[in-house]
Amino acid sequence: MTSAELRSRRAAARIPGHAVCSRIGKSRSWLSDVENGLTTATPGELARVSSAIDSIIADRERVRGLAASAGLSLAGVRL
Repeated sequence: MTSAELRSRRAAARIPGHAVCSRIGKSRSWLSDVENGLTTATPGELARVSSAIDSIIADRERVRGLAASAGLSLAGVRL
């Protein structure tokens, strides 16, 4: 997966860059530089970013499922 594809995927999922960075131990400026083609990430780094995005999406789904099973509404809550 390319850095541009990762950026598109992250943006489509409405995941803030800082959330990804906190999971992979990189700075927000590093992620911005990678996404904008100013820095080249290694395949391993791209895989870590992709895994972080997957993890955040999975966490959101778990929270939604838990809320639904408890009869709670997440209307107006940004996950």
